[in-house]
Amino acid sequence: MSSQKENNLKFGIIGYPLSHTFSPQIHEHWLKSYGKSGTYEILEVDDLGLDNLFNNNIHDYNGLNVTIPHKVRVFKYMQEVSESAKIIGAINCITRENNKLIGSNTDADGFMDGLLAFDKGLDFRNMKALVIGAGGASRAVIYSLLMKSTGQVTVTNRSPGRLASLEEIFENKIHYMDWEKLNNSIAEFNLIINCTSQGMYAKNGFTLDFSSIQQGLVVIDLVYNPLETKLLTDARYHGCRILNGIPMLLNQAALSWKIWLGIKPEITNDLIKIIEDKI
Repeated sequence: MSSQKENNLKFGIIGYPLSHTFSPQIHEHWLKSYGKSGTYEILEVDDLGLDNLFNNNIHDYNGLNVTIPHKVRVFKYMQEVSESAKIIGAINCITRENNKLIGSNTDADGFMDGLLAFDKGLDFRNMKALVIGAGGASRAVIYSLLMKSTGQVTVTNRSPGRLASLEEIFENKIHYMDWEKLNNSIAEFNLIINCTSQGMYAKNGFTLDFSSIQQGLVVIDLVYNPLETKLLTDARYHGCRILNGIPMLLNQAALSWKIWLGIKPEITNDLIKIIEDKI
């Protein structure tokens, strides 16, 4: 994308619904900060609208982000797909190069960039990580941890049937744990990531038993609305280091920019405040 003209750039996000997206605020902030002329549009389309977009208007855009429920559905429109997107099974970034559509996934690297910004000294080779959830976010997180040669990655999910899809993707590279054993196993781990939507908008929140934990345990909740879920509040109370989903949100967006424009924009405190103030 960096070879394309940078006047009157046109980006956007595809999804349905999109009433809660922060992508326009993020990307418009960077367009202004880097002196780029362009727009970032909300493309709220259902399945029929998705077909119309790709059949008629897709080449109007320099690049697009994709969110639920279309991260899988857009595969069929791509001429090329990145290796990470194939493994994770989701596309969240589309690039147009010479009228060819390329699908990528920046969630995995976005998660890891946010985690390393939080703590650059993490010892992945000796780490035992627990991933809660079996959806697209969990696949991205698992992939990112495996790319760091993490010592042990364990996954659990309330509905065990969904773990089968992870076994197909990651085979014997990860461990699986029964949901019923979760609270009795917390002390085994030094990194715990909630990849479910439980706790979003302060609804259906869940927590864990942090009464016995490893020193320095890091607990991450990919939910960012509210900024501190019940899980994070309880983890902080018990002395854990905590991180919400804002770093992943911003870093995956920054990596889209890097793909589109060859620039990885800075994630400043001003930008973080803009997003946090919207929540």
